[in-house]
Amino acid sequence: MSPPAISPAPSLLANIAVDYWQGLKNLFTCPREIWITFIVKVLESLCYFSSVLMLMIFMTQDMGLSDKVAGTIFGVFSASMSFFMLFVGFIADSMGIKKALLTGLVIALVGRLAITFTTDPWVVFPGLFLLSVGFAYMIPLLAAAVKLFSSKKAQKYAFSWYYVVMNVGSLAAGLALDPIRSKFTEVTTFQVAGYELIVRPTQIIFLVGVLATLVSMVLVIFFIRNKIPKEAFHEDEEESAEEPQNHDPEKPKKRESAWSIMREVAYEKRFWIFITFILLLVLVKMIFQYNHSLYPLYMERIGLKNWTGKLYSINPFIIIFLVPVMTAITGKMKAFNVIMFGSLISAASVFFMGFGEAISLIVLYQVVLSIGEAIYSPRVYDYTASIAPPGREASYMAYSKAPMFFAKVAAGPATGFLLAGLCPESGLRNSELMWIIVGISVMISPITLFLGRKWLDVESREKAGEKL
Repeated sequence: MSPPAISPAPSLLANIAVDYWQGLKNLFTCPREIWITFIVKVLESLCYFSSVLMLMIFMTQDMGLSDKVAGTIFGVFSASMSFFMLFVGFIADSMGIKKALLTGLVIALVGRLAITFTTDPWVVFPGLFLLSVGFAYMIPLLAAAVKLFSSKKAQKYAFSWYYVVMNVGSLAAGLALDPIRSKFTEVTTFQVAGYELIVRPTQIIFLVGVLATLVSMVLVIFFIRNKIPKEAFHEDEEESAEEPQNHDPEKPKKRESAWSIMREVAYEKRFWIFITFILLLVLVKMIFQYNHSLYPLYMERIGLKNWTGKLYSINPFIIIFLVPVMTAITGKMKAFNVIMFGSLISAASVFFMGFGEAISLIVLYQVVLSIGEAIYSPRVYDYTASIAPPGREASYMAYSKAPMFFAKVAAGPATGFLLAGLCPESGLRNSELMWIIVGISVMISPITLFLGRKWLDVESREKAGEKL
């Protein structure tokens, strides 16, 4: 199946550059709080990505857990974030944004302190629980803050930059990892209020997270106002007048209960097509979990621990610059075809790791994985929006997050079994076979999407006049 013709790349790139510049100018019409939100997002992303890159190493090397047990705990920790995210939004909505941000940061801080100064499971595991709640709390909360602190004309660009700064945090985590680990190779002790605090080399990264969280708390306390004056948004009166009304005031829209919406959606044929599509994406989404759980310990055991962060940074670096380009290039293509093609590229990237233990092969893996991600990830939202019936977009969008939950549940234990069997800490290893197994498993997603495309491609079916 050949892709449709695309417009010349130079003009696309010029349009992207103009769009970004205009977006940046519009951001300066927002209150200062939008920039504080971006800074906090960078710091939270730094904390998250650096923590997950070190967690498996910490649990196996410092806590003495087996690969299988550590992998299972990692999977539960990661999946818990997705689970708690379903509930924390309601709590955050009941507070003001400033109080909610501080609450989330305090929860995260307690969790980070718990895993920084001890290896006692009775402290570390509750700490990981609190940390998963903190991460789950902050992710939707910061996205909500972007909406609250952006003017109407800047909102589109504000969310675009929000995605960029998230990857900036990921990039910073990768680039900082290797220098910090090479500098801190011995146990460090601190005297605080008469107590001696011990930080092991692997926990230095967690300590960085503690310091970053304290910086975020200072920013929120002193630079985010409880109430922002309307004039701070610099909205033009003409633009406000031109804003379309969401409803007729004389005919208020009847509010439906969550249960009635859920029941109605469950009877729709298109919903089950969508659920099948989402479940088929789970395996290819597991690659990103393997990049956090399997990859760091693999790098330790093949003698390339000093390259872990540098090579990991390739992914966020490429994503920052390539996503807007790929979105522009594939914008007029059918979303389903783009997702199918991009997921195939991402899945195929893993097979480079099956050729041997070499830096060049890991670079190829990260580059090709990132290209595939830049192609298909943004278009999942397009596919979801196009398949959802009017008024049901939010319900479908919520389910579009399901692949990462199931991927997190499965990838943790799978990591433990693969490491224990094929890439153990000592003894014979066959890491090439390990990655080939991973590659075959994730390749099931794009192959099944291709085989089932006539049934799954709702857009084409509706164009052909089929009623769904």
